[in-house]
Order: sequence, then structure tokens, then C-alpha cells
Amino acid sequence: MNDPKRAEIKARIAAAQAREEAKAEQSTTQRVADKASDATDAFTGFVREHPIASAAGGLALGVLIAGMFKGPRRAAAEGGAKAVGLAAIGAEIASAFASELLDDAKDVGRAGARRAEDAGDAIGDRARSIRRDANYQADRAGDAARIASRETGKRIARAFGRR
Repeated sequence: MNDPKRAEIKARIAAAQAREEAKAEQSTTQRVADKASDATDAFTGFVREHPIASAAGGLALGVLIAGMFKGPRRAAAEGGAKAVGLAAIGAEIASAFASELLDDAKDVGRAGARRAEDAGDAIGDRARSIRRDANYQADRAGDAARIASRETGKRIARAFGRR
């Protein structure tokens, strides 16, 4: 193999390795982003399922962070006040969210009740229609039987009268 060809092959190999490293770097970045997104979704789901526990946890975390800082009592008191304020805000958000969920649940319940009522009305209407049709068919069959009975009686009477 000659030297220019060998240099070309080495350049191709180096370019391929650089592309693979870029892909590995990009996939690592993507994996980290995916994990961060999953963690955010999990945290949001937990807060939605347990708003009161989340508010209590926020309050406890604020108290712990305020206790970690050494300093004058005034700074600690201000930190505690801020933690309490943040906890109060968290509790308000959780309360509003819970209230909104309760209202949504009530709306869904009302909509379900309306649908059930509509379905019951439709079933009742159909049952009455079927009952009317059945009564009509029964009356027609009864009339036909009476007419057939009367006609048969007349024919029998005529047949005996001729003899």
C-alpha cells in the first residue's frame, strides 16, 4: 500500500471515531435530559397526589435549611420566617389545586349522572315503543283469530245446513 492511500484511510478512521464520540456525547446529554424530565414528572405527580404532604415537606425542608446556617439569631429568624412564608405559599397552591381537583370531580360526576339519566330515558322510551308494538301485534293476532273463528263457524254451519 502506498503512503497517500494509507494517510487517506487513517483520516477516514479518525473522522469515523470523531463521529462516534460525538454521538456518544450527544446520547449521554440526551440521557441526562431524559432523566431530568422523568424526575420532574415524578415530582409533579407526587405533588398532585399528595399536596398536603408536599406542603409539610416544604416546611420541614425550610426549617432544616434555616437551621444549617450559623449566624445571629436575627438571620435565623428571618430565614425561618422566609421558610414559613414559602411553606404558606406552597400550602395555598396545594389547597387551590385540591379545590380545583374537587370541582373537576364534581363536574365529571354531574356529567356522568346526566349521561346515565339520558341513557335511562332512551331505554324507557324504547321499552314503551316495544310494548306498544307488541300490544298492537297481539290485538291484530286476536282480531285475525276471531275473524277466522267466525268465518270457520259460518262455513261449518253452511256445510251442515246443506246436508
